[in-house]
Amino acid sequence: MKNKKLLVTIVMAIVFIMVATSLTSFYQNDQKANPNNVNNGPSGTLYISPGPTPAFTDNFNPFNIWSAPAGIMSLIYEPLLQINTYNGTTIPWLATNYTWSHNDTMLTLNLRHNVTFSNGMPFNSTDVVYTFHIQKKLLGQWGHIKNITAVNQYTVDFNFSTIDTQCLFYIGSNFMLPEPLWVNISSPNSKVVTNPIGTGPYVLSSFSAQKIVLTANPHYWKSDEPHIKNVVYVDYTSASALTLALQEGKVQWTSAFEPNVSKLFVHYNPKYNHYYFPPGQPSTLITNDAIYPLNLSYFRQAMSMSINRTNICNIGEYGYEKPANAANILQQQLSWLNSTNANEANKLAQYNITEAKKLLAAHGFTIKNGKLYEPNGTKVPSLTLISVAGYTDWDTDISIIASDLKEIGLTINIATPTAATVEADIASGNYQMALDTVTGIGPNPWYDYTALIGNLTKIGKTASVNEERWNYTQTDFMNYYNNFSKTSNASEQKVLVNNMANIMLNQMPMIPLVYSADWYEYVNSSIGGFPNQNNSYWIPMPWYPGPMEVVMLHLYSKQNINTTSYKDYYIVAGIIAIAAIAGISSIYIKKRRMKDN
Repeated sequence: MKNKKLLVTIVMAIVFIMVATSLTSFYQNDQKANPNNVNNGPSGTLYISPGPTPAFTDNFNPFNIWSAPAGIMSLIYEPLLQINTYNGTTIPWLATNYTWSHNDTMLTLNLRHNVTFSNGMPFNSTDVVYTFHIQKKLLGQWGHIKNITAVNQYTVDFNFSTIDTQCLFYIGSNFMLPEPLWVNISSPNSKVVTNPIGTGPYVLSSFSAQKIVLTANPHYWKSDEPHIKNVVYVDYTSASALTLALQEGKVQWTSAFEPNVSKLFVHYNPKYNHYYFPPGQPSTLITNDAIYPLNLSYFRQAMSMSINRTNICNIGEYGYEKPANAANILQQQLSWLNSTNANEANKLAQYNITEAKKLLAAHGFTIKNGKLYEPNGTKVPSLTLISVAGYTDWDTDISIIASDLKEIGLTINIATPTAATVEADIASGNYQMALDTVTGIGPNPWYDYTALIGNLTKIGKTASVNEERWNYTQTDFMNYYNNFSKTSNASEQKVLVNNMANIMLNQMPMIPLVYSADWYEYVNSSIGGFPNQNNSYWIPMPWYPGPMEVVMLHLYSKQNINTTSYKDYYIVAGIIAIAAIAGISSIYIKKRRMKDN
């Protein structure tokens, strides 16, 4: 019995120690994962390469936000709103909120107080009005905005001549300029800017053609951010050089296509080398809808069901990409579709040779000796499919497509011209089929469809939109499309999206294949806070101006985590365990003495 009591005492003491240690360990892990627990002030250095890039140019003119290295502008200049183009999530930034009024013809933006540019000048409504006025004057933008007015120091009204609620995305994403520094410059869009001034979290520290160093802005309006002190952009002009830098840990955040990312990157340091490829725009089989038989909607539907997208994903795209839906919208925006459209979008994107043949047969086409014949008995001529030379994954993709379409009797010839030739041929209509990415980018499906519509351009003339030359005039598509931007009511917009999607599925002006991967690799040995597939809090690619700033402000140096309190918790845990053992032992000894007496 005595031994049993002693055993109970020891077990209870062990339990106390385990609980105390577990709580301390949990606290420690939670601290490491939380950038709010970093010590005061930014620290550490982050090395970025947005991808293979030509030598850097010493010009940080905000009129060209895509200047190399892509993404760097959004660490210096900032927008009014941060809008996630995957799902529409909006974060107030230099503007704290917005409202629509006057039947959606008036947009009012309320600005954040106590924001300064990096040189100490205050940011206010004068800067916002100037930014949009100069863009309207020089670039011809914002033509449908009648006037832009500073109501007071922190309120700006945009008065529209026609309703355009979707303009909010473009207005909100625009980088703001300090009016006093730009107002007397005659050609601001062509000025070479070597000392950029913005409201962003970083300022330019040094420049060379191979390396750009940014340092944390001491006047940044988010007083507890950024957490990283220095950001270094390093130039790698080739994919092989960037891959080597990743392997050696010289780059910690990048966007690079690796044909075998596990072997070429993760393998070198599995604990810290990670990748996450969220689905982006659909890679699409563009059909020239102005030529027979590709001008037949049911023919395009049959072709869609004849293509094995799973093979394209697993073989051509190394398993990194996923099959796209036939409605031609982003995967992150599929929740916009009602069940009817969602089911049809899945059906038309499913590999189903039997259904494809049935659909063709229902319209009089026949297959004899492996060849497809028209209803009048004429053999369907061979078709040519083009793709850009050197895109090794697309080379495999088009081979798979050609083989699959052979199952419905089509003979597909493959050609891989240069990128410039492919672009020119698609624009002029001098093609039959092409593999390309043409879907628009924006926070809802309306933007996805923007690049697919426009005036019908004759073959031989250059088209900037609607390069598939889809004749939608016999449908109500444009009616729904135009009405979408005339309302800010979410329920009405969802109905209109589904009306558009229904027509898109019935007409299938082009054939979505797979969601292109948004390449993204990171090394978190010394830097924490990166998005991952379990916590994809924002768009993760470093080349994307705007979104990359949101990610940047989540990042922190692991060496700067506040660990001093861990010792206190270990001491407390030890005291708890010792007290528990002492207390239980004391009781046990007293009882034993009482029995002995």
